[in-house]
Amino acid sequence: MVDGREFVSEIVGKMVYRDDRVLGRIEDIAIDTSTGLIKYLILSASLDISDMVDDRGRAVVPVKRMHLDQEYVTIL
Repeated sequence: MVDGREFVSEIVGKMVYRDDRVLGRIEDIAIDTSTGLIKYLILSASLDISDMVDDRGRAVVPVKRMHLDQEYVTIL
């Protein structure tokens, strides 16, 4: 689980998977300014993930749903 102690440079650019399918690559992160912790990840989506689009049309995944491995991220 991503817990906010990761470096941005270690997370941005990683591939994101759900159910053994590539959803996209992490483009950016959103940080909760009151706590300094990562709130969610912003993806460059490879597939239609309309269930994960925010009000600005960005593909986002809450950190609570993520598991970070050495090479990639999995959505739980």
